[in-house]
Amino acid sequence: MKRKIAVLIMLFAFSFEISAQNYQFTIYTDKVTGENTEFWKAGGSDHLFYHVLKPSGQALLDRMQQSQSHKYLRSHHTLSGDIKHGVPRGQEVYSEDQQGNPIYDFSKINEVYHEYVKRGIKPIVEYDYMPALLKKEKYDASAGNDEGMEMSNAGPKDWIKWSALMKALTQNFIEEFGATEVETWYFEVWNEPDGWPIEQLDTFFKMYDVFVDVVTSVNPKLKVGGPAAYHEYFLRPFLNHCVNGTNHVTGKKGTRIDFISYHIYGLSGSWLNKQPKIQPQVQRFTQSILWLKRLMSEFESLKGTEFHINEWGLSSNYFRTVNDYPDLNYRNSEESPLFMAKLVNSLYQIEDNHKFPISMLLYWGFCWEADEDEFFVGKRELTTAGDIPKPIQTGFEMMAKLQAQRLKVKNNNTPEKLGVLATKSQSGHISFLAYNYNETAEDLLKNDAIEVELRGLKKNQSFQVMETILDSEHNNTYYAWLEAGKPAKAVGNDISQIKTAANLKTTATRTLISDELGNAKMKMILKEHSMVLVEIE
Repeated sequence: MKRKIAVLIMLFAFSFEISAQNYQFTIYTDKVTGENTEFWKAGGSDHLFYHVLKPSGQALLDRMQQSQSHKYLRSHHTLSGDIKHGVPRGQEVYSEDQQGNPIYDFSKINEVYHEYVKRGIKPIVEYDYMPALLKKEKYDASAGNDEGMEMSNAGPKDWIKWSALMKALTQNFIEEFGATEVETWYFEVWNEPDGWPIEQLDTFFKMYDVFVDVVTSVNPKLKVGGPAAYHEYFLRPFLNHCVNGTNHVTGKKGTRIDFISYHIYGLSGSWLNKQPKIQPQVQRFTQSILWLKRLMSEFESLKGTEFHINEWGLSSNYFRTVNDYPDLNYRNSEESPLFMAKLVNSLYQIEDNHKFPISMLLYWGFCWEADEDEFFVGKRELTTAGDIPKPIQTGFEMMAKLQAQRLKVKNNNTPEKLGVLATKSQSGHISFLAYNYNETAEDLLKNDAIEVELRGLKKNQSFQVMETILDSEHNNTYYAWLEAGKPAKAVGNDISQIKTAANLKTTATRTLISDELGNAKMKMILKEHSMVLVEIE
C-alpha cells in the first residue's frame, strides 16, 4: 500500500512538472508609465440607504476605511422609498402640506452620507427616482431592462416642484457638509434610462438639462454627468444632445457634462443557465471600452472628459442565487477578484496603448448577504454572513496595497491568462500583482512557472520580499466556509475558521539580492485561478 501511495505521489509530481511552463516578465523599476489612479476603488448597491445604517453596513464601511479599499459609493433611490424583494430602497424625501406646499426630509440621506464622509468615502449622488407625489400616474415601465427593475420612465408630474426639490437637496448638502467637501462628489440625475421609449428620450434630455442647471446654479464647481446607461444606442443620442442639441433651459447649444457614466456586466441575469452558455470574460469589457472610445471620437469637444464604468460585475441581477443558478458561484469564489485584477490590468493597457483612461470602475454590491445572515448564496455582495468578506472584497484589499506610480512591464510572449501589474511608491517601495486566470479554464490543477526580472534596482542590495497569495486555498473565505462544513448562517455556528481567513496573511517571505547591474530575478509557481501580491521593501 505504501509503495502504491509513493508511486502516486511520484506520478503527481511528474504531471506537475509537465504542466508547469516557464513564462517571463520584466519589470523596469526605474521607468514610470503613469499614475496608479486606483480607479477601481468604488462600490454601490440598490439598497445602500437601507444597509449603511445597519450593523453589517457599519462593519463594512469600517473595513473599507481600515483597508483603504474604497473611495466612492453610489446608490439608487435617493428620492424615493419603494420596497423591492422585501427591502426598502430609500426614503420618500418629498411630501406636501394641505395647501400643496412642499415638505422636504433629507435626514436619512444626510445620515448615510455622514457615515461615508467621516471615513473618507465620497458619495456619487443620484437624483432618482421620482417621489410618489411627483410621479405621473401613467408611465411606461422599463422596456428592455430585464433586471426586474421598474421605475417611472417619464418626466415629473410637476417640473417646477421637481426642480425645487433638487435645488433644496443640493443646498442642503452644501450646508450640511461644506462646499469644499461636496465639490469632490459626483452628481447624476437618473439610472439606466435606456428603457425609456424612443419617443420619450427628449423628455429625459430635458430632465438632464434641468438637473445640470439646478445643481450648478447652487455651486458651479459641482460635478454633473450621466447618463448611467448600458446601451451604446442610447449613449450616442445623449452625447449628441449634450454637444449639439438645444438646451431645454437656456435655449442655447449644448449642455454641460463633466463625466460620462456607463454600465457593463459580464452577462445579464436573464441569460443564466440558458443555451448557448455565456461565460463572463474580461474581453467582453475591453471590447466594449474600445467601441465606446470609437463612439467618443465623434464628439471632439468631449475629449478628455472623465469616463466612468459606474456599475460592473461578472453578472447583473443582484437578487438571484446559486440555488436556482449554480453558475453564479463565481460571485462567491476567488474567480471574482481574479476577474477584477485582470480587468484592471487590461484597462490600464487600454489607457497606455489607446489613450482612453477609465476614471472609475464601480463594483455593484455591498452587504446584503451579511444583513440577511446567509452564507455564500451567490448574490453579488462584498460581505457575507458574520460580516465576513467575500473573496471579491479580499481582492479589493489586496489591490489597495499597490503603490502610487505604475511601472513599465514587458510581457515576454506570455499567454493572455497571465499578467503583472507593477507599482512603486515615491520612496521606492515596490508592489506588484501577478495573476493566472483563464475565464474558460476547466482544468484548475495545472500550474505555471513564471520568472519576474526586476531591473533598475539599487546595485548589490538585499531586499525583503513578502508574498500574499489568493487562490482556492489561501486568503479565501469561501474555501474556509467549505472546509467548515458550509454552515447556512453565522448565528449559532462556530465560524472561527472562516474568520481566520478574513484578513490578508502573508503566505511566503524571501530575500532578493540585486546584481552589479541592479537586476534581480524571482521565480514562482502560479496555480490556475490564482494571484499573488508581491511587496518588496
